Amino acid sequence: MNRSFLPHASILLSALLCSCGFMTPAQQYEGERKNSSEIALIQTYLGSPFGDEYHATISAYSSKPETGTPIVKRFGLPGFTDYPREIQLNPGSYSLEVYCFKSLTKATYRPPLDLSVKAGYAYTVKCDASAGKASVFVSQEARVL
Repeated sequence: MNRSFLPHASILLSALLCSCGFMTPAQQYEGERKNSSEIALIQTYLGSPFGDEYHATISAYSSKPETGTPIVKRFGLPGFTDYPREIQLNPGSYSLEVYCFKSLTKATYRPPLDLSVKAGYAYTVKCDASAGKASVFVSQEARVL
């Protein structure tokens, strides 16, 4: 094999794997696509790839219905990610498992987060960590309809 091809092949392979990393569909409810005023959007924060901030993705969620069976959804594969940057949910109460990580370090956290979401709102989830513990922050914003 031509040695000059190897660096290019590794770059192409890396780009392909990274582009596949967030392929989970945003719509996490059954049926036809709903208007943004009928659903809640949960977005995660990704900082600069080589920055000092923690990134957040969603590794799992479960619904907490008042009646009926809860829906549990896990994302990702061991050794390879498929964690969504955003999910669209029906209004209600949920438990989220947030995957917090920092570029170029092995420090990762998976803190749980209980959250009630309203239709027509977007929620941004951001992580930070210190002293071996992760904190999750949520900001809420009405969506422009």
